[in-house]
Parts: sequence; structure tokens; C-alpha cells
Amino acid sequence: MSLHHHVLFALGGAALAGVTAGLAAKGTLHRAAVAATTAAMRVSDAVSAEAQSVVDDANDACAEARRQAKIDAAVAERLATLEGKVRAEVTAQVDAESAAAEA
Repeated sequence: MSLHHHVLFALGGAALAGVTAGLAAKGTLHRAAVAATTAAMRVSDAVSAEAQSVVDDANDACAEARRQAKIDAAVAERLATLEGKVRAEVTAQVDAESAAAEA
């Protein structure tokens, strides 16, 4: 880089420092920082609320899945018990019909 570029960077830095000092003296930087922080806190609160909503919905879905699994298991158990009784009744009826047909 040439000396010309170094001088321009130095002048630009000095100007930026002067503007920043002026804004700081007027409280503009503080108000801007407070506004930015407030906006960030609002976004954070909104994201936290949405994340909690997702967690709550997922917990509800898991609880419903566990409930349905218990119901399905109980129904399968009862059906297995009933199937044995029904099978015995139907077998007896078919055997009786076969015996009557042979006689």
C-alpha cells in the first residue's frame, strides 16, 4: 500500500472516531444499544415461547402414543382370549354338523 492509502485510512479512522464520540456524548449510542437489546430480548422471548410450545406438543403426542399402545395391547389380549372361546364353539358346531350329516 502506498502512503496515500495509509493517510486515507488514518483520516477515515479519525473521522469515524469523531462521529462515534459525538454520538456517544449525545447518548445516541446508548439509546441505540438499548433499543437493539430490547429487540433482541423480544425475539429471544418469542423463540423461547415457540420452542416451549413445540416441546409441549411433542410431549402430548408421546403421551397419546403411549395411551394408544396400552389400548392396543389390551384389545389384542382380550381378542386372543375371545378367539380361543369362539374357535372352540365354532369347532364344536362344525363337528356336530359333520356328525349329523354322516348319520
